[in-house]
Amino acid sequence: MSIPVVDLEPFRNGSADDRQRVARAVDVACREIGFLTVVGHGISDELMDASWAQAQAFFDLPLDQRLTVCEPYPGYPYGYRPFQAETLYASMGDDGTSTPPDLKETLNLGPVDPPPRPVEEMTDPDERAVYAANLWPDDVLASLRPTFEAYYRAMADLAAELMDVFSVALDLGDGWFRPFIDRHGSALRLAHYPALASPPLPGQLRAGEHTDYGTLTILRADDDHPGLQVLTGGEWLTVPALRGGFVVNLGDLMARWTNDRWRSTLHRVVVPEGETGERRLSIPFFHNANWDALVECIPTCVEDGERPRHEPVLAGPHLMAKFRSTVLDD
Repeated sequence: MSIPVVDLEPFRNGSADDRQRVARAVDVACREIGFLTVVGHGISDELMDASWAQAQAFFDLPLDQRLTVCEPYPGYPYGYRPFQAETLYASMGDDGTSTPPDLKETLNLGPVDPPPRPVEEMTDPDERAVYAANLWPDDVLASLRPTFEAYYRAMADLAAELMDVFSVALDLGDGWFRPFIDRHGSALRLAHYPALASPPLPGQLRAGEHTDYGTLTILRADDDHPGLQVLTGGEWLTVPALRGGFVVNLGDLMARWTNDRWRSTLHRVVVPEGETGERRLSIPFFHNANWDALVECIPTCVEDGERPRHEPVLAGPHLMAKFRSTVLDD
């Protein structure tokens, strides 16, 4: 099996038949593998190139300068997270003590625009955390902030368009998901996998096996250094990076919403076998539903006589519980 490539431009500007054709292609990809690559997405080359260059520039800073924007305490959602500070496999239920930490460092960013209502009015501390302040290295890399504020907004717009495609693919009509995502608190991550001075420990990966937590992920992958793999048919398939395209995969919330008609697929990032690995970079955007969105089985995804496979969940608490399980305490 290969990763399908879907051109979004006919959905945006084509006929009703064109829109249905794109939606059907997305439905097949989401049923069979939960991953696809999108082209014709409307994101400019200039913004893609600028964001890539800024991400590289951040991780090229001396460590003491990266640490100026380090997350202030474990569990704070945004800021710099140093090398080996996270174990993604822990989100699968592992207690984090039997699996070595991931071989990566990250800069994590949240919403770049004001929240839908004042933070002081949010009674849930976890909801307030979604709108915690981003930590920007303005003193040493002032150009990073405007670049990634623009990139965050572009990714949010693309995610909303993909959710419109999903609503057509699921026979829900145009815009069914919009009321569930109009106050989303999505997250953006710059992920750096340094070249290693020595081979990894047994079982150690650049990013451990996991599924994503929200609705969907839009990934700008490294064109030159593969490593992302998806589990399908009992085998690990390498996901190619198509220059100019974005890899899109479904998260756990979309699997719940569709009663597992669509797949939130296990994936990982590996060090090439027998190597210590060259430097690798990626930029995933983790799209989420509104904090208080009730995610329950979509009516078109239940056959007659069938029962929903999952209990309803609130999108925000589901997300934060998964996130906190991955963070190491020291």
